[in-house]
Amino acid sequence: MAGCGSNDNNEGSAGASAAGASPSASSAADASAKPKDKVEISFWTTYTDADAGPITAIVDNFNKSQDHITVKMLGNQDPTKQLTAISGGAAPDVLLTYWNNIGPWADAGAVRDLTDDISKSGFDVSSIIPAAMDRMMINDKYYAMPFTMSMASSLMYNKADFAAAGLTKPPETLEELSDYAKKLTKKDSSGNITQIGFIPDYPWIDNVFWPVIFGGSWIDSNGKLTPNAEPNVKAIAYQRSFYEEFGQSQIDKFKSGMGKRGTAQDPLLTGQMAMMVGWEYNFMPERAADGPIGVAPFPYPADHPELKGSGMVSPRAVFIPAKAKHPEEAWAFMQYLMTTDTQVQYSLDAHVIPTIKDALSDDRLYVDSNKTMADFYESAKSENLNGFPNSSYINEYLQSLSEETEKALKGTESPQEAMDKVAEKIQPLADGK
Repeated sequence: MAGCGSNDNNEGSAGASAAGASPSASSAADASAKPKDKVEISFWTTYTDADAGPITAIVDNFNKSQDHITVKMLGNQDPTKQLTAISGGAAPDVLLTYWNNIGPWADAGAVRDLTDDISKSGFDVSSIIPAAMDRMMINDKYYAMPFTMSMASSLMYNKADFAAAGLTKPPETLEELSDYAKKLTKKDSSGNITQIGFIPDYPWIDNVFWPVIFGGSWIDSNGKLTPNAEPNVKAIAYQRSFYEEFGQSQIDKFKSGMGKRGTAQDPLLTGQMAMMVGWEYNFMPERAADGPIGVAPFPYPADHPELKGSGMVSPRAVFIPAKAKHPEEAWAFMQYLMTTDTQVQYSLDAHVIPTIKDALSDDRLYVDSNKTMADFYESAKSENLNGFPNSSYINEYLQSLSEETEKALKGTESPQEAMDKVAEKIQPLADGK
């Protein structure tokens, strides 16, 4: 574990080189051989007490693994509390936060640039899933590490609905997804939807996932924003096609009567809705082999088979505040969090996706008790994973995308008009970064 051990194991060589040297040189060598004073560092997370078990185990293991650093953890620290601390004079040494906070906070000078730490320690950033590591970069510099990541790259479906419709396998292409949605949608005698095949913006408008599926992007190498690039526009037009097919008012009415997500009345569980975009944390017990929910890779455009395996990643980031009192020890702890053993243990305990490539192939993850995560570990190996670029203006960019995408889905603007407006509004922020 680079950077956190004492110099005890250099004692023999230091003593030998000091033999016959001047008293001052000998004293310096003896001093360098002494253990470092124990340092306590603070580690803040967003986890509640109910969710803190897995990360507490990791912290305990780190504290037992060496005798130089003690990590003291504090949970329930939301982004508002975190920003107040790192902007003031009481910054903790390490924080775990949502990845999209890193850009604005780094731009404000509140986050430590890890460039030198990475270089001096020899940490291999290529050991991390690129789509996750890229979210930690602002202006070609790394400011954080992706401890874990969530991933949207699957289609989840109700097996009973499929069987009733005579469908024996999930759709492979987006064109098949549209056809399946029609076959899986039912209406009563009054024309009201009683079962729907698929709603593209359920449970929310996703202004990143859909462009990723179509091979889109948001900024080019020259700093020009590209929300209005052809794949992005096609992604919105595809979503809009479901509202054109089934009717805006009919879908809105159906949505208002759907069961609450995450409960026994969840529309996918009850069969009220047949298919949805899936994340690794959805329906863990129900997606077992004998469960009611099936999981498949999300469909890709038929004319772009090279996009098979596409998906969006959303990491949890760990970073060191610029005002941290113990940055060296904080970096040592961060490196521990990014080891294969730590990633495997945390993934097993918390049922999340590790970001270290070697961890994804570790046999310890592929045990019966963790079987419903196996498909997601395999999907995380895809080279077609992507995410939104981090920046100082990330939140404004995402907000504008959501607002304009909603207008396009409702038909008050065309997809092209909507994305042109985003480019016009946000480009000045990018130019002034």
